[in-house]
Amino acid sequence: MPPRNAIPVIDTPEHHFGAIILILLTRAPDDATLRAAVRLADNAAIASWALRPDALVTLTVEQYRQLLDYAAAPQVLDLALYLGGDREQIRTLMDHIAQQIGDVLACYPQPNAQN
Repeated sequence: MPPRNAIPVIDTPEHHFGAIILILLTRAPDDATLRAAVRLADNAAIASWALRPDALVTLTVEQYRQLLDYAAAPQVLDLALYLGGDREQIRTLMDHIAQQIGDVLACYPQPNAQN
């Protein structure tokens, strides 16, 4: 059995690398807090997908997560770290994710169906 990585992989779009590094350097989480924060962010993203707005109902969980990562990966990780990865705070992070997705939808409204 291969050894388990001590530090989780944070799948981040390239345009967010600088912000993610800045958050990690600024917050300087220990390994356990970082792992808990990444798990909290993953779980909150999946739960948010289940409650996604009607405009995004056709997105799979992977597509929703890609949209979220593209639009707000640093903000989600930063709040997850601020919350200390506390699973009891998942609703707080879900609300934040819903706001971030709402902001994206406000900038890029759903196109009208053409007949």
